[in-house]
Amino acid sequence: MSENYYEVLGVDPGASRDELREAYRTKVDDLTAAREKKGVTDSQLASNRAQVASLRSAWNVLSDPFQRSRYDERVLNPSDTVGGDDVEIVDDAGAGGEPEVQLTGWRKLMAPTPPKPTASGVKPGTGKDAPPPRGRREPTIVLPDGMRIAQPKTRGMALLFDLAVVLVILYAVQFIVPPMIQSDYKDIQSQVIEVDKASSAKGDINDAQAAITKAENNNKSGDLKDAQSDLKNAQSDLKSAQKSFNEKQANMNKAAVDWTPASVTQKQLDSLSSSLADDIKTTGYITALVTLVLALLYLVPVTAYTERTLGMRRRKIKVVRVDGSRIGWYPAFARFIIPLLIALAIPTIGPILGLGMVLWGYRDANGQGIHDKLARTIVVDA
Repeated sequence: MSENYYEVLGVDPGASRDELREAYRTKVDDLTAAREKKGVTDSQLASNRAQVASLRSAWNVLSDPFQRSRYDERVLNPSDTVGGDDVEIVDDAGAGGEPEVQLTGWRKLMAPTPPKPTASGVKPGTGKDAPPPRGRREPTIVLPDGMRIAQPKTRGMALLFDLAVVLVILYAVQFIVPPMIQSDYKDIQSQVIEVDKASSAKGDINDAQAAITKAENNNKSGDLKDAQSDLKNAQSDLKSAQKSFNEKQANMNKAAVDWTPASVTQKQLDSLSSSLADDIKTTGYITALVTLVLALLYLVPVTAYTERTLGMRRRKIKVVRVDGSRIGWYPAFARFIIPLLIALAIPTIGPILGLGMVLWGYRDANGQGIHDKLARTIVVDA
C-alpha cells in the first residue's frame, strides 16, 4: 500500500490549505538545511532527496482541491468507490504506489481504452502530477494555490514566436525609417562595411609581410611560401574592397580614395570608417529608438492587460508576480525594457546578452530569467 500523503506532511486529513502549505514548507526547509551540514553521507543524501520527492508528491496532490477529493475517496474512503463485486482496489506500483480502481466483468468491456503511460511512467488521470524533469532543481519559492511553473519547452515555443515578431519589427524599421531621415544612409552604411573589410585586409597584409621577413631570416622555404600566398590573398581582398567603395562613392558624386597597398595605412582606414559612421550615427539612434518603442508596444500593453504575450496565449501560459498577483503595467514594462535596451544599445554583443538574460530561466529552479528576477515575475501555466 502506498504511503499516506497526510502522514508524509504530518497533518490531519481535515487540514486546511494553509496548514498543508506551512507543513510542506517547514519540512522542505528542514531537509534542505540538513543537506548543508558537514559529514552528510551519500546514503543520507539519497534518503533526504527521496523524502523531498515524497513531500512534493503529497503537496502536488493535496494542494489541488480536485485531486485531493479524488485522493480522499480512493485512499481514505475506498469503500465509497468500490460499488460491488465488479470493482476492486489494487495497489498499482507502476502509478507511483497509489491505489487504482480496477474494473472487471461487463464494466471492463464497456469501459474506454485506458490512457497510455506518459514518458515518465505516470498514468494520466491517476490524480498525481508527473515528477519534475530529471536534473531540475526544486523551486525556491512556493507558488500560490492552483499555480504551477510553466514547462521549459512551452516557454521556449512562446519565446520563439515573440522573438520572431520582434525581429520582423526590427527589419521593417531598418528598411523604412533610415531612408526617411537620411537619403544616403544605406550608401554610407555600405561604405563603412567596405572600409572595415579593407582595414581587415590591410592588417592581414601587414601580418603576411612580417611573416615573409621572419621566414627569410630563418631560411624556411615552406613558411615563406605560405606567407607569400597569404600576402597575395590579402592584397586581392584590399583591392576588391577599394573598388567596391569607390563605386559607391561615384554614385554619391564624391571623389575616390587612393587605396593602393603602399599609400594607405590601417590607421587611416579606421579613421575613415569612424568618420563615415559619425555621419549616420544620429539616424542609427533614431532607428534603434523607434524599434524599441514598437517592440515595447507589442509586448507591454498586452501583457499588462491579459498577463500574456501573443506567443504565451498560444501556449496557454502567463506572467504573474511572484506572489501570484496580476503583473500590471510597471512589472510588465520592467520585464521587457531591460533585455530589449541591452540588445539595441550595445553593438554586436548586445543581442546575445539580451537573449542570454531571457534564456537564464532555463537554468533557474524557478524558471526565472534575469529579466524576471529584476521585475519579480514568474511564468506559470494559465
